[in-house]
Amino acid sequence: MSEKFRPRIYKFDNVKLLVITLVVIGSFAEAFTERSDMFRSWFVFVFSFNAPLYIFLSGLFQKQFDKGAKPNLHKITCYLILGYILKIAIFAMRRWNGEDVGLDMFGGATLEWYIFVIIMYTVTMFLLKRVHRYIVFPLTVVLGIVAGFLPLGDEFYLMRYFVFLPFYTAGYYLTPMRVRKFSHRLNVKLTGLAFMLIYFVLCFRMRETIYPLRMLFTGRNPYSIVPIEGCTFYHRMLCYGISAVLIISVIACIPNRKAPLLTKMGRNTLGVYFWHYPLVLLLWHFGVFDMITELGDPLWKVIVLTLAVITSLILSLSVFSWPLRKLEELVKKLPLPACIAIDGVIIAAAVAVNILFPY
Repeated sequence: MSEKFRPRIYKFDNVKLLVITLVVIGSFAEAFTERSDMFRSWFVFVFSFNAPLYIFLSGLFQKQFDKGAKPNLHKITCYLILGYILKIAIFAMRRWNGEDVGLDMFGGATLEWYIFVIIMYTVTMFLLKRVHRYIVFPLTVVLGIVAGFLPLGDEFYLMRYFVFLPFYTAGYYLTPMRVRKFSHRLNVKLTGLAFMLIYFVLCFRMRETIYPLRMLFTGRNPYSIVPIEGCTFYHRMLCYGISAVLIISVIACIPNRKAPLLTKMGRNTLGVYFWHYPLVLLLWHFGVFDMITELGDPLWKVIVLTLAVITSLILSLSVFSWPLRKLEELVKKLPLPACIAIDGVIIAAAVAVNILFPY
């Protein structure tokens, strides 16, 4: 049976819902890592695999290019529009919150990085379509390791591009059915569950040892600024290993069953990603988090986690993905020359903004 006509694998919808919920929890919890050991432990555990897994799934469902294939310019145009809308919205809300931040149209540390990096990955795999996977994948691992020695940072999202590229290419060269078949093995499930539980406990019991790895797991920092003595390539390799095993573990442990409402929500993760961080900034602006923390320990921690989960589930409803789907439908109706023209205008405008308003 061809991939096109295979029944939908509900496992991946469930995994995507879990991962995006963890992304939202991370966004809610990030500001509290300096005042709560619990959030520090939770944060480094989640960051160990949530971005790599999300990017792995993006590669897994990216249609492989054959020799005559062309990149999906409609999708690239749609992502480019969404990326800049999100970037400008986050910038405006952070300034509204009183932060003295600039607007870098070709880089930055906020959540829009994922959208732009996926565009870059799509173009990369198109350009490498004639190169054998046994050359491409090891090369991406080497580039991800070597990137840590370079002062790339957030400029053009290059550090994250190189660091997470192996996860995208791994997903790209696999198929959903192969991943599902491998993760369905009982020994994989048991081993994955054991590793995940052990690592989770270590994140709490050995917090001060593991937490500095957070700066490597985020994918945006060179070795030279990571607060680990002698941080170098084997620390990146360690993080790659942890992330890879956790990715397998999470996929293996999530059931391949259609859960009422929840599984369908797993198809709307881009909407959750797009809307949740502006919402977090809005909650900070109106002092919601300050009021929550005044409730005392541990109640405020429970409320923050609960609010994050509820936010993820609500934003997973189709109504919040509707504007994004309508934009995608409108872009798909455009002829390819129009998409190219729109992309050119957007990039030219971004260049002009950076020149006129240096960040």
